[in-house]
Amino acid sequence: MNLVTAVKEHPVLGNLYRRLTSAAEIVPYYLVREYIVEESGLGLQPKLDPLEVRFLEPAEIRAISQSPEVKESEDTLLKRLDNGCMCLGIRHKGHIVAYSWCNLKKCDYEGRLEFDLKDDEAYLFDARTFQAYRGKNLAPYLRRQLYKNLAEMGRTKFFSTTSTFNTSAMKFKEKLGAEPFRLYLYIHLLGVFRRSFLLRKYEAPDR
Repeated sequence: MNLVTAVKEHPVLGNLYRRLTSAAEIVPYYLVREYIVEESGLGLQPKLDPLEVRFLEPAEIRAISQSPEVKESEDTLLKRLDNGCMCLGIRHKGHIVAYSWCNLKKCDYEGRLEFDLKDDEAYLFDARTFQAYRGKNLAPYLRRQLYKNLAEMGRTKFFSTTSTFNTSAMKFKEKLGAEPFRLYLYIHLLGVFRRSFLLRKYEAPDR
């Protein structure tokens, strides 16, 4: 777990972090391009058995919203489904142990970056492995399964966003062949000024 995530999830430090960032926030982040690459040699076999991977139903979305590890409310998560988002999950012995969301309409990074997607694109976001199941290689395995499911729908180009401070998230994406596409700096001041500045464009690989 990276430092920022640890602070956010701490009961005391998390509250302090939210107060400070409500006044001022400066976040450098990547827009990342992800691709379907050859699975051989990636080492994606999860250390958990048995497991089932499938898109989650509303009742299952309600169930995960009850976890203290999930900050979004039940209403917020169900609205995602209503707005065309989908959530792929891993179930183990009747329990959801990891999940990852995708948006087929637009990239929408928490009000920091937004653009419409083409018919062959998808925006991947809010990937979570519940704490009791971390360290079992579930995150990269689930990501790969999400690629496969989206490819069957004709979606073969994937975007995601990652804070430059979130090294653990970036590592697992790079393990799957992802690469930075754009570097932005988001600045939020006193709830009035909110804007992302493009700092760098990276060469898009020919895939």
